[in-house]
Amino acid sequence: MEKLSYDIVIVGGGLLGCATAYQLAKRKAGDILLLDGNDIASQASSRAACLLTRARTKPGLMEIVQETYDCIEEIEAMTGEELGLQMCGSITTASSDASLKGLEELEAAATRFGIPNERIDHKRLKELLPWIEADAVGAASYMPTDAFIDSASLCQGYAHAASQLGVTLKPNCKVAGITAEGDRITGVRLQDGTEISSAVVVNAAGAWANLLMRPLHIGLPFTPVRSHFWITSTDAERFPVNHPFTVIPDARAFTRSDVGALIIGLRESQCQAFDPSTLTDKLEDFDFNQAAKWTVLDECAPLLKAYLKDIDTLPIAHYMSGPSCYVPDAKFVIGALPQYVGLYTVTGCCGGGVACGGGMGRLAAELITGEETFVDAALFDPMRFGEVDPFAPEFQKRCADARSNKKGG
Repeated sequence: MEKLSYDIVIVGGGLLGCATAYQLAKRKAGDILLLDGNDIASQASSRAACLLTRARTKPGLMEIVQETYDCIEEIEAMTGEELGLQMCGSITTASSDASLKGLEELEAAATRFGIPNERIDHKRLKELLPWIEADAVGAASYMPTDAFIDSASLCQGYAHAASQLGVTLKPNCKVAGITAEGDRITGVRLQDGTEISSAVVVNAAGAWANLLMRPLHIGLPFTPVRSHFWITSTDAERFPVNHPFTVIPDARAFTRSDVGALIIGLRESQCQAFDPSTLTDKLEDFDFNQAAKWTVLDECAPLLKAYLKDIDTLPIAHYMSGPSCYVPDAKFVIGALPQYVGLYTVTGCCGGGVACGGGMGRLAAELITGEETFVDAALFDPMRFGEVDPFAPEFQKRCADARSNKKGG
């Protein structure tokens, strides 16, 4: 007979749900079920830029990123499977007074945390990045221990490790709602009407999370905002495999290697938010406004042209877009929802789910199990904005502005 009762149910089989499942299982938190309406790692978590940038200036984030690196090492040792971490290093540039100040703050934070970093000259910059117009760069900092990793592989790694530790994974099993009696969570109801009982439910449903909260009259303080990147045609001599990824704040851009091609990520001046109620169950069926492929490139190309001189004529082979969950203050949303005993969420990755997923999952697990937290949980309190309406256009614009104003990678 199918089991219909668990200690903890996690809704969402993306990076944050799988990382939380892994962290809870490590702590022997009980009988855990993870549900997703699609295949594990098949939706937003498969559309990420995959950068694992260690140095951060916001409180708690370097510890959170380090936890992700630790998880990768643990999971590879546990499962015997390599997750494909590419230790390529990163380069952050500055070409204005504002970006130079930001670079200096980043270097100071890295030094405090023991992250190797060095200011490099134009000759060294050109050796590491053959494609860049070095004269456009006022200053550059090289951080050799940064890396990137395929986001779907990392997500599958969390899932496989969680499964080895006893978590039950049920992909292609859509949750229709979270159930409650009075002020206590009682479990979830599946689309086919099956009810699964649990005293703890973790909403890690990503862009769809607010759809599950709406019947409970709770609004999580984030909205899906379009992120996108372009991939050039292959030119391995110009774009060497695994050369450092770059963060170019003055061009609102990042780049990274992609097997002899170059991935180019750009942030338009007015990023586009999406009402979560318009999202389809599968992102491949959702229209992210494909016209943006060229209109955003046209808007941002003049800024990037100083660094990548032929951006106007560079052959583009692929375009990828997807929803990233942004919060008005660009901080994560992790913790208990006080309206219901036993209801938790881990969401609002703000474009950092790959680098921060392991640490976000750890914090969620510590809060659920009542452990002392390894970072200040108040920074990510889901109720820090009070009551919000994530379906209101005004709130969605605040979230989109958080991405528009983002400075780092």
